[in-house]
Amino acid sequence: MTATKTDVSTMPTTNRPMNAGQSVADDASRLDGIAKVTGAAKYGRDKYPAGCLFAAFIRCPWGKAELVSHSADEVQKLPGVVEVNVSRKEGLYHGRDMGYICADSPLALKRAMEALRPVWKRGEVKTLIEDDIDKEPEPDVDTGKLLDAAPLKLEAIYSTACQTHSSLETHGCVVDHQGDSATVWASTQGTFSFRDGLGEALKLDAGQFEVKCEYIGGGFGSKLGGPGKEGLLAARLSQKLRKPVYVFCDRREEHLDTGNRPSSRTLVRLGVQRDGTIVGGQIQTWGGVGVARGGGGCTVPSNRYKLGQISKDHKDIAFNAGGPRAMRAPGHPQGSFAEELMLDEVATLAKIDPLDLRMRLASSVLQEQMRLGAKLIGWEDRKLTGSQTGVIRTGYGLGTASWGSAGSLAEAEVIIHRDGSVEARTGAQDIGTGYRTIMAIVAAEAIGVPVGIVRCSVGSSRLPSGPGSGGSITSPIMAPTMRMAAEDAREKLLAVVATAKKVELAALRIDAGEILLDAKAIMSFKDACGLLPSDAITGRNAGRKRAEERGHSNGVQFVKATVDTETGVIRVQRVIAIQSCGKVLCRKTAESQIIGGVIQGLSYAMFENRLLDRVTGAMVNPNFEWYRILGPNDMPHIEPVLWSKGQTKVCALGEPPVIPTAGALAAAVFNAIGAPVRSTPMSPDKVLAAVASGAKNERGAPAVNPPPNGKPENKKPGGGA
Repeated sequence: MTATKTDVSTMPTTNRPMNAGQSVADDASRLDGIAKVTGAAKYGRDKYPAGCLFAAFIRCPWGKAELVSHSADEVQKLPGVVEVNVSRKEGLYHGRDMGYICADSPLALKRAMEALRPVWKRGEVKTLIEDDIDKEPEPDVDTGKLLDAAPLKLEAIYSTACQTHSSLETHGCVVDHQGDSATVWASTQGTFSFRDGLGEALKLDAGQFEVKCEYIGGGFGSKLGGPGKEGLLAARLSQKLRKPVYVFCDRREEHLDTGNRPSSRTLVRLGVQRDGTIVGGQIQTWGGVGVARGGGGCTVPSNRYKLGQISKDHKDIAFNAGGPRAMRAPGHPQGSFAEELMLDEVATLAKIDPLDLRMRLASSVLQEQMRLGAKLIGWEDRKLTGSQTGVIRTGYGLGTASWGSAGSLAEAEVIIHRDGSVEARTGAQDIGTGYRTIMAIVAAEAIGVPVGIVRCSVGSSRLPSGPGSGGSITSPIMAPTMRMAAEDAREKLLAVVATAKKVELAALRIDAGEILLDAKAIMSFKDACGLLPSDAITGRNAGRKRAEERGHSNGVQFVKATVDTETGVIRVQRVIAIQSCGKVLCRKTAESQIIGGVIQGLSYAMFENRLLDRVTGAMVNPNFEWYRILGPNDMPHIEPVLWSKGQTKVCALGEPPVIPTAGALAAAVFNAIGAPVRSTPMSPDKVLAAVASGAKNERGAPAVNPPPNGKPENKKPGGGA
């Protein structure tokens, strides 16, 4: 289908020619692209029903504090204030909700918050994982013997900082309760889990209210699992007051109390043979979960590498901070940072190339991807770790990813109308990944029509049920589901044509919008639709068998970066991101997912850090001025490579691209300066400290990464560290 000025559903691209032909729809564009860039797309945060009330939480300003007094009674009398409720006296973290205020305008709400004048008594706080660790755990007897027998040993501690979700649209919703029905505009990753969590608060059955989330400004996992405190507050107030209620966090609250990727600490003790074989050892991990009871898992070992006999233990550490929520590949980027840098340090100890080491330890698929990535990044130009002496030094690193798959029940409908238009219907939400576009592509391909004639309805609890957008399962589940519904609709249409033309159904098919009889066009799709005896036919997936498919989300990333050894500034030059993604449905959105994962991974590695005051426990950077994320000037050239070899099913793509990036960059920095930066964010001060430690080693102090015979060997990549 050729694009015109009024049809942008298909627009060819000349970018990244290596990915040409790798997808069902190489040239398809986002169906909602124009709506989003022009502002026509309305998000939950954009909804302001007539007569809307506004509510917000009263928040604890310290890491631990008791609310001694307040002026709630006086605030209740202020103009515009509808309700004041102080429900809690003790706050155990900065941002803890202590109650709420509801008012008839944002200005009245702001004035009420200022007039509350709370008085707090601060308590002692803990803010770090290290606050709860008296001494490092010793290896068990068997592991100790294994380590003692190994000729080479690596002992190191790696740590990652807490990362907040920083979604474009903050958490919240708008609820309009009309007595015997209600409408909810939500920012959620789960249309149906949000609905299922609201019934009690609304005092309505699920069929009496609708949850709408047609456009969502991201979530990264933080908007899974129901309506949350924001949705419940809006629902209860709207049910009580019989008016629309708007509850959305501001950016400060978003950093404080909507979850995060928890901090981590990883202790590694490995025994290594002189040829680089890892015989095993001890890995102890800790997760900083704030006031939560769990959720701090750190996935190392990843099981992507053969690491011998590993003794692994994990402990979640509580302290005075908001707790974690699921965040894009929970636990995996933390573990990958430690594991990939650890492998580079092992390779340096054994005086072998870190790529060669990984090739020995990884699966055949990852090996094949590594060979391609090494060629694309120019690995042959990599210098030995610790051999560079200039101010600006260049390093190369790599990391790997993998992700499984999961299934659940889902529904879809495809409606073919008499006028020749097609509607794909799914209640699951598009959190920004291009789900709406992908479902239209699947329906169009299954029927045999151009994607431009397919309209896709998403994000409503009135539509067929679908999964939440978590675990990278939405497209893998919904693509075959939508395909089956579209095939059902196609067969029903062809049955009508077969009856009208008095031909065998098996002899008919649809291709490029034409009805074919034994490969010969006999009428257009639109004319065939005109034969329908009713306004439309509906295809459903119920009762149809899903085809057997295969595939797995493996990936490899290579990073080339420069390090300024006088300023400590890291500049990422190039990232090659090879990702298995099964049967690719839409090339542009798949490439976008990979690029976005890399950007988020680099931001995690270089900048992001929730800073808590060690005395008060307050977060000192709950904004985008001091909570830094990757910006345009920090952006490298990112090359996503779609890998579909041997794969036929739609595979997970949201999570895996964010996993290897931080570890690959850490390995590149290590290669450049000759000393590891073992904690994120890899800020200039940490880089300079590592450079200084490397200079110390050259003057005779114990070497972090001792070169053979006291000086670097002149070996080509593939034969040295």
